[in-house]
Amino acid sequence: MMDPLVLYIIALLLLVYRVMCAKKKEIAFLAVALAAGAALAVYVGTDVLIMLLGILVFNGLASTYHSKENYAFFLLALFFFSITYTAPQLLAQTMLFGFLSAAYFFTKHSARVNLIVERKRDIAQVILGFGFIVSFVFVPSAYVRLTLMLAILAFSLFGNYSASNKKSPLSKMLYSFERRDAILGQGAMWLAAGALVALAFLNNRGLAAVLTAIFLGDAVATLVGTTVQKPRLPYNKAKSLSGTLAYFIVTAVISFPIIGYPALLTAFVAAIVESVPRHIDDNLDTAIVLTGLLALLGYASIAL
Repeated sequence: MMDPLVLYIIALLLLVYRVMCAKKKEIAFLAVALAAGAALAVYVGTDVLIMLLGILVFNGLASTYHSKENYAFFLLALFFFSITYTAPQLLAQTMLFGFLSAAYFFTKHSARVNLIVERKRDIAQVILGFGFIVSFVFVPSAYVRLTLMLAILAFSLFGNYSASNKKSPLSKMLYSFERRDAILGQGAMWLAAGALVALAFLNNRGLAAVLTAIFLGDAVATLVGTTVQKPRLPYNKAKSLSGTLAYFIVTAVISFPIIGYPALLTAFVAAIVESVPRHIDDNLDTAIVLTGLLALLGYASIAL
């Protein structure tokens, strides 16, 4: 581990930079994240300084998205990754608090839906989710967790590059998956935040169950719901009964070999949460609720 004094200096410089560049609302979000991270570190007995440094790094990475400054924070994120990769849960917690403290950036634009784009996104989401879930069977879980977090960092780099190089093949490919009027990577970042919630607080089986819901259940629900659009749900006319049932069935069937009978309850809760109106984002909301439920059912990775 690096000299604590060096880490302290880095954290202090990052904090000064963020305070100088941020608006009052941004500082308030960051302050809440730092306080929550420090409290969690004290509770679980991890290094408070490392927690705060990570939150500052990932807050900077998220809040400078679509700018040249973002490349500097990406390098800092790789540095932080290099000193914490042996503690993937701590790394996930710092990424989660850091990204959520800058979540306002990804709520600025409305997103109009294009059915063809939605289906492309959902197919890609199913492939990625299935790959991560299956990998738990064949690959040591710590590697899977680190790979998932590295994939989140890589996508932020590709998204940042593509936003300023819109004629590049990579940019055209990524924009073909994005909703109109949305920030490039907006949907993927919310999905990543949902995954980070489970990465930060659940054991391997709990994590796999949450990934099943937000990657597979959510995507299949959209594919089915946009194909069989009636009847509509009485409490949310934007959602169909067929999509909600598809969400429940896919999540329950795939989660059952992982967590057993609790899969029925988690699938039901996930389908209901996803179907109600007025989300921050359905993937984040579902991940938070399922993580809390699975933690109560004994799948937490930290002592409650």
